[in-house]
Amino acid sequence: MDKLQQPGNGRILCVTVAVMALLLPAASLAASFVTVRVQVTFVDPVAISEVSALQFGSLSQHLADQESVTVASTGTMSDPADRVMGGAKTVVRGAPQAAANLTVKAAPRQSITILVDGASPGAGYSLTDFRCSYNGGSDTACDGAGYTETSVANGTLLVGATLTGDGTAMTGAVDGTFEVTVIYP
Repeated sequence: MDKLQQPGNGRILCVTVAVMALLLPAASLAASFVTVRVQVTFVDPVAISEVSALQFGSLSQHLADQESVTVASTGTMSDPADRVMGGAKTVVRGAPQAAANLTVKAAPRQSITILVDGASPGAGYSLTDFRCSYNGGSDTACDGAGYTETSVANGTLLVGATLTGDGTAMTGAVDGTFEVTVIYP
């Protein structure tokens, strides 16, 4: 106790306490932390399988340059000149006409984006204006940016398109392809 009563020790103690008071808040701010939660949803990978191809049926070889025929995602066939199955200028010569039918397996109740692109048509025509219907939904444009739906475990995806002639078609089967992508956004 004698040392505490010596002159000057009180001042040193006061200065030490004052300096510590100034340093502690800065030190405690630098050591501040927060616990952050992590949220993860694991989903089944998307799987797509083709049930049947997009079918335009038998078309007249004389499908002129820029003449087109459309198979909707509902499977109905139309053309702007209304020549389907009748008249001297009939373009469609025979069945079957049907939208492509695919099965999409995904985790139920998840947001999915459906996109059709990468069309590689056969000689004599182009494929454009892809339309999709997912699991009985409405006929919706699905090329370009695609569109978003809510997934089901095993959904049916129907895909239609417009075939436009370039005036060079030859007699015989001319197959083409297109790509369908389904992802979780």
